[in-house]
Amino acid sequence: MKVHAVARVRLDADGRVTGVDWGPVNTETNEWHTEPAIADVSEVVAALNRGEDVFALFAGPHGLEPGRRFRVVTYDNGWETVNLDGPPTHEHEIHDMLHV
Repeated sequence: MKVHAVARVRLDADGRVTGVDWGPVNTETNEWHTEPAIADVSEVVAALNRGEDVFALFAGPHGLEPGRRFRVVTYDNGWETVNLDGPPTHEHEIHDMLHV
């Protein structure tokens, strides 16, 4: 299974993710397979819908550190974006991530 990491997010005025800086990662070495690239959130949604894992990265004392997985969020109007899975974690929410 492919695993991706999101290093930075682009948020709209309401705090929803509209874009990311992301790429595939090697989970054994915690290194990028390829350099991260800017993409529309729809690419992350598609990866999640294919069953791929996508993790958030947060700035820490030793560089970027892995956080929770992303999940797809669908609004009543059909618009899809992503959010972090699981209970809220102090200073490790989407608005705490680095921004594009």
